Amino acid sequence: MDFKIILSEFLKWRVKHLSDKRFIGILSILIGAVMGLVGSLLKFLVTVIEEEVREGILMEYLNYVYFLFPLFGIAIVIFYIQYFVAQKRLTQSVPFVLYSIGKRKAFIKSVHMYGHLIASSLTVGLGGSAGLEGPSVVTGSAIGSNISQLFHLSHKRKVLLLGCGAAAAVSALFNSPISGVIFVLEIILVDLKITFLIPLMFSSATAFIVSWLVSDQKKLFGEVSLEKFMISDVPFYILLGLITGITSWYYITMVNKMEDRFIKYKGKPWRKFFIAGSLLALSMFLFPTLYGEGYYTLRQILKGNEVSLFNSSIYTHIPNVGEITGESWLLIIFLIGSVLIKVFAYSFTKLAGGNGGVFAPSLFTGGTLGFIVARSLNNLGMHLPEKNFTLVGMSGMAAGMMHAPLTAIFLIAEITGGYALYIPLMIVVGTSYGTSHRYNKYSYFTTRLARNGDLVAHDKDHSILRDIGAKKVIEKDLESVYSSGSIKDLVEAISKSKRNIFPVLSETGELDGVILLDDVRHLIFNPDKYTIPLSHIMHAPPAIVDHEDSLDSVMEHFDKTQAWNLPVLKDGRYYGFLSKSKIFNAYREHLAKNDEDVF
Repeated sequence: MDFKIILSEFLKWRVKHLSDKRFIGILSILIGAVMGLVGSLLKFLVTVIEEEVREGILMEYLNYVYFLFPLFGIAIVIFYIQYFVAQKRLTQSVPFVLYSIGKRKAFIKSVHMYGHLIASSLTVGLGGSAGLEGPSVVTGSAIGSNISQLFHLSHKRKVLLLGCGAAAAVSALFNSPISGVIFVLEIILVDLKITFLIPLMFSSATAFIVSWLVSDQKKLFGEVSLEKFMISDVPFYILLGLITGITSWYYITMVNKMEDRFIKYKGKPWRKFFIAGSLLALSMFLFPTLYGEGYYTLRQILKGNEVSLFNSSIYTHIPNVGEITGESWLLIIFLIGSVLIKVFAYSFTKLAGGNGGVFAPSLFTGGTLGFIVARSLNNLGMHLPEKNFTLVGMSGMAAGMMHAPLTAIFLIAEITGGYALYIPLMIVVGTSYGTSHRYNKYSYFTTRLARNGDLVAHDKDHSILRDIGAKKVIEKDLESVYSSGSIKDLVEAISKSKRNIFPVLSETGELDGVILLDDVRHLIFNPDKYTIPLSHIMHAPPAIVDHEDSLDSVMEHFDKTQAWNLPVLKDGRYYGFLSKSKIFNAYREHLAKNDEDVF
């Protein structure tokens, strides 16, 4: 049977037997189940590539050039995208999802539902200095978007199901269902009602259950023994929060500068690959801790086996490097270098053509910073719990980068089981977020969107104005007069009009000026004045807008001029008028319409 017929019959059955709430609930569970399978498959592919290809074949024969493995993976990714992806592009980051919501009405092409499986697994599996979360969130969002398109749902429901896909992605990837929901509420769908939590929870929980059933659910950093929280450690947690906040500012700034530097190579993937790839290899050669997501480094730190970070690197040949004690400052200097260069390794991975996200690098950086702070102070005679500081450092950096404090707290608590750390987590996250926000108004995800004027999804007013559109509120029923006419002609126009503004046109339809009823009220009742030319009393409008202008820019004109009506031109000719009062009415109607629950 034809798929379209099956879909049509199902929709008829749905209309008859299912309410909108039940249907959205079912779709959210479906999205969660699909993303649970996709997330498990992604983790499986990365594991196979890491263990069988990278640690097996490549390390066995080519272990002395391990820092070139990521370039091998990125080269395959570029080849795959160039020859097997129709658009020759896979955008793999959360900003792309936000842009899709704000500028593309929650539409994401179907290629994003599967394209990242191969691209991100090859990038990360072969050692690229990035994470899987960005591609996973795009994948989940694409699944939600395409399912909503399949059933021709309203815009609000499309956005909700897109969010369900993103929540399911985080839940499946990190085994953290609560964090998945909070991530969406803090970053993706900042303008949703509390009732929308239900489908988000359905989707996130389903993804967690499915992923739990079909894949290995070991904790990301294994079992970590935590020490009891001490009130005396609070000042040092505040210090860690300040450091992670400042480092977040450094990361956001440097990533954007790197992207700006490489933007001139747009459309030249192989040139960017050779330049950025060479710099990536050099970074990993000097700092092997930058290899891969960074989770290996964090695991070794949490196990108390940080000396192993020097293994299989150029530092192995340094005399006595394998006998470094806990008091050694060489390890701290090495890790500080790793933290400072990690942002470049991540940028080079992305700019070279790799497919990955920033979450894993931020966890690596924050965890390493937490260890550096604790170990440095301990070397000076303090007694700080290094594992505790490592874990809360991850949350501090994540909060500073993403400007999502609740996500950072619950994510670290869920993936580590460190629920006893809630107080230090809140201290570090609050301090880091406040510090980062002081220097970065926007997060890593929204900085470039805001700079390009594309951050619509996070601004309710801009979002509504975009949905209304200028063309819907242009008024074309105003009576116009010609500049060659006289007051007598204006009086005739006034007798036909219900408005108090009159556009004055040339014979070719161009706008010469405008006349307000108040301008001629003292003349229209005196027939002796009827011969006065209109060109003598018309005046220029306070501003002119084009029919293609967005309502955002139109409202800026209204604010600057304090006018209530502005003329609209199309191809240089008079087209109509925009009224501030009509825009306000459309705004109120849109609010009333969209205040209805979608679930």
